[in-house]
Amino acid sequence: MRRLLLAALAAILVAPAAAQAADPIMALAEVQPGLRCTGLTVVRGLDIVAFDVEVVDVIDRQRGPAARIIVRVSGPAVDATGLGPGFSGSPILCPGADGVARNIGAISESIGEYGGRTGLATPIEAILAQPVLPPPAKRSAAPARSSVIGARSLAGPLTIAGLRPSLARSFIRAARKAGRVLVSSPAGTRAAFAPQPLVPGASVSVGLTSGDISLGAIGTVAYADGANVWIYGHELDGAGRRSLFLQDAYIHTIVNNPLAVPEVSTYKLGAPGNDVGTVTSDGPGAVAGTLGALPPSVPLRVTAKDLDTGAVRSSVTQIADESDVGLPTGASPLALTAAAAAAESAATILGGAPARQSGELCMKVTLRELRKPLRVCWNYAVEGASQNALAGAAASDVGSAVEVLESYKFGTLHPTSVDISLRLRRGLRQAYLLGVSAPRRVRRGQTIGLRLALRQTGSGARTTRTVRLRVPQSAPVGLRTLRLEGTPADAGGNPDEEGDLSVVFEDEEGSEDEAGPQSIGDVRDAFRALARFDGVTLRLGDIEDPLFRDPRLRISGEARVRLVIR
Repeated sequence: MRRLLLAALAAILVAPAAAQAADPIMALAEVQPGLRCTGLTVVRGLDIVAFDVEVVDVIDRQRGPAARIIVRVSGPAVDATGLGPGFSGSPILCPGADGVARNIGAISESIGEYGGRTGLATPIEAILAQPVLPPPAKRSAAPARSSVIGARSLAGPLTIAGLRPSLARSFIRAARKAGRVLVSSPAGTRAAFAPQPLVPGASVSVGLTSGDISLGAIGTVAYADGANVWIYGHELDGAGRRSLFLQDAYIHTIVNNPLAVPEVSTYKLGAPGNDVGTVTSDGPGAVAGTLGALPPSVPLRVTAKDLDTGAVRSSVTQIADESDVGLPTGASPLALTAAAAAAESAATILGGAPARQSGELCMKVTLRELRKPLRVCWNYAVEGASQNALAGAAASDVGSAVEVLESYKFGTLHPTSVDISLRLRRGLRQAYLLGVSAPRRVRRGQTIGLRLALRQTGSGARTTRTVRLRVPQSAPVGLRTLRLEGTPADAGGNPDEEGDLSVVFEDEEGSEDEAGPQSIGDVRDAFRALARFDGVTLRLGDIEDPLFRDPRLRISGEARVRLVIR
């Protein structure tokens, strides 16, 4: 019987395309301790490999969805590392009474054993009970947990690919502070191989995005029936109806950590590959999808220009659009993806990350609900020790803009495109106010000239600037002090340490019970209000008004002049 099982498995591994037909299954009632079976998974690259599985026991057999199969794994593919995130969904094939290899379920949970050789599997009936197309906008019931103390889902951490290492570390640390687990994968794997058949044992990714910034969760295909596939053997978010990218995946290696405790365990380091279909369902026993048509998506385009050399860098990322299925998790991946894409472009366009940088970022969001796009721009004059200082500031601003869109609670907004433009240069375009001169006596309502004395950073060159001021009608009379205040350079520092990236990892449900914008018009106004005034401010008594700004030069410092107002 063992020989027949191995022969059937060999046929699967040699000709995976043929296994897309539904494999026979074994009912949980037939699964007994002592069964000698075979598991399928990918430990490096794309090739499915087999490993030995022994059924130790079946627990909660009568509790339906809570039932689990205790398994012990062995063999060259798993001896050195044991099980961990990314292995979930690895199918287990056992010989039936007729000698035919049958799918009994898929590895889904660890139990904290040192070495990770013993784990839990979700029975195949529970996996296939997850409908491929559940009703939209309906969250699944809470998953039925096994009664094994210490059982923990092997749901893979969210993997992000496409960031330079130093920037990826900033996002990873910021995610950790927010209680999230984020793993960075090397870029460049995407589309480097032909689309792979999603057969049992193949690596797979549930993709929130597709393109230059890849964001998804790596796992394994548990079962396939024609165009329908079931993966993981557990929930992703338990959000019911979904509309995400179904992708094949490449496994770089197994990161070995035998402790098998939260955040310190073996896991698969992989990257999404080709878009091959749509993830449509996310429930207690599995995530399911269909091969073929891709989900609706929103294009995110980032264009960065080096103003010193004229070099231009562009990136395009497609973001899965779940607005038509009711944003089942409460938010989209737009905030994290747009922040990461903007930060990556800002950190790389200058061919390095000098401590002093200046530039501008403009963001345009087109919404189905508005005739004209939303636009906002920010200017930067950054001086700091962190090589990601400007990148962190850009990421924070972009994340805040998306937060405004997602704060609207009285309907679902439908972005149709997001465009980010970056224009950066080396050096700090900054000058300090040394003094200001004005007429000795002025009248309310009179327009006067203010002569500003400036000194530029770096070169130390001294210049003057004349600006016009209309004395306010409400200005206090008598001898007064007119004060001009510039805007300091943007603070540098590690973005994650300063909390700049926290906005992209905040819980989408929030902690404050506030209604937020009451209309789409309020959303538009709040979006525009994100722009910061970075010029020179006039202060006269209780009056505080913007005086002027120079888009090419950050003017900092303070200057005062005494005058008599009549």
